[in-house]
Amino acid sequence: MYSILILLLVATSAVLADKAYEAHDEVKAQDDECKNPSSQDGQCTSDQATSVYVIGDLHGDVLCAVSWVNRTGLIENLFEEDSSSPGGGAVPLHERLANPSRWRWTSDEAKLVFMGDYVDKGPTSKQTVEFVKDLTTAFPDKVTAILGNHELELLRDRDVNAPHDRYSAYSYAVVHPGEYHNYFKPKPKDVRANEGSSIRPEARALDEQDDLVLDLLYEAGMEVYAHNAHSAVRFVPSLPEHADAHRKRGIQFAITDLVPPQHRLLVRERLAEYQDAYLDAFRSGSALGDWMERRPIMHLAEDIKTLFVHGGVSHAIGKSHLSGGKDYVDKLNSVWYEHSGEGKLDDFLHGKGMSANDLMGYVVYELLTYRGNHPGYSKWESQGTYEDHPTDDEEVCKTLRDMLGRMEGIDRIAVGHTPEFEIRRYCDGAFLALDSTLGRWIRGSGNEYCPGPEHFENRAGVDVPKTSRDGKYQCVEIKKVCEGQIVRLDSDGSLNVLTM
Repeated sequence: MYSILILLLVATSAVLADKAYEAHDEVKAQDDECKNPSSQDGQCTSDQATSVYVIGDLHGDVLCAVSWVNRTGLIENLFEEDSSSPGGGAVPLHERLANPSRWRWTSDEAKLVFMGDYVDKGPTSKQTVEFVKDLTTAFPDKVTAILGNHELELLRDRDVNAPHDRYSAYSYAVVHPGEYHNYFKPKPKDVRANEGSSIRPEARALDEQDDLVLDLLYEAGMEVYAHNAHSAVRFVPSLPEHADAHRKRGIQFAITDLVPPQHRLLVRERLAEYQDAYLDAFRSGSALGDWMERRPIMHLAEDIKTLFVHGGVSHAIGKSHLSGGKDYVDKLNSVWYEHSGEGKLDDFLHGKGMSANDLMGYVVYELLTYRGNHPGYSKWESQGTYEDHPTDDEEVCKTLRDMLGRMEGIDRIAVGHTPEFEIRRYCDGAFLALDSTLGRWIRGSGNEYCPGPEHFENRAGVDVPKTSRDGKYQCVEIKKVCEGQIVRLDSDGSLNVLTM
């Protein structure tokens, strides 16, 4: 039966929902100067200008989250002075964070905006959310973290009873297998574990079998990718016994069906436990769940007349729902807060109810997922396709400028969501695409789940496979360094790019 499943995968095709990327071959040295693409000398503008630093999608990589915040220079005392670990050697940057009560903001004229998508694709989503949450708590007037579509789907999954129907059940682009261990107490021998993380008191400690289960999940994932069976496999313990409706949609297997039979029961039991603990950490009433529910859908930085939103703004929504500028932004955020709680959100997003506000669920969803402001993405919403070499730049910019002309106090829109290796500036700076693939996992292995350097260090002495059984798929090596770009937007109109 096990061999038959592998053979069936070969015949199964998949259509990926997101664009995948491979890593650059060369590591960029840290650049101590920011670059201004609007000037010829490449120098930064004066620190006297009001500035907004913007960090794009981090996708489950707390090391890069901490590294990019450190790169801005906005926080003093970010780290503990002692950088040595009890077991010897240097402690990773994100494990050296000082208590937030010691952090100090360095510039009265500067603020910081995060563009959403703190979770998924990388194995440290929980730690990334905790870090950004601590920043917004420590500096509520300085740091804004908007909601991304992946946070929206996480919150919605709480209302979906059947595991195989959840967004997190996809075998790619969502919850990285390494993420699940973050919701349990560390093994006693793990001297580098973060004791301050928000793990539930009743959570059990990880054991050696959890390491084996994680290895087996990685191996099963590689079989999915080797046979291009992304759409056929769900990352769940099992499928319902009678799943004809799912099979009509092309869903054929649970990820555990691809695990060797002698380990299948163990993996099913542990994966069910992992996924329950994962959702429980973000329930309404929990620290992380309540924080995520209070993330704004949009943020208007009035000093620089820039609207920050994760996905984008269609002409229809801009004209109908944002013409009143800040008042309309605040109103839409308020509607979101009213409906973001568990037991309400899924109905809200489906437009269920009798009031006008119930229809705002469609607006919220589009603001977090829309890609039509990007040249080359005019067919994305209807067909899921884009142009590598777009020819519609003028048309896209004409539509954007017409929409901005109808939006009070908004001269520019900045988005995340659509990744490339660099930030992009379109329409003479009226549209900024700021997702430069900051997370190491999405930058290295795209939407597919591969182990990173920390996993191999933890499994030292164990032969952890890096390829599928037939050798057709090989996990890329995830780098230990962070790459990409963030920006600083100044009130004098300049845009400065910071690199690592």
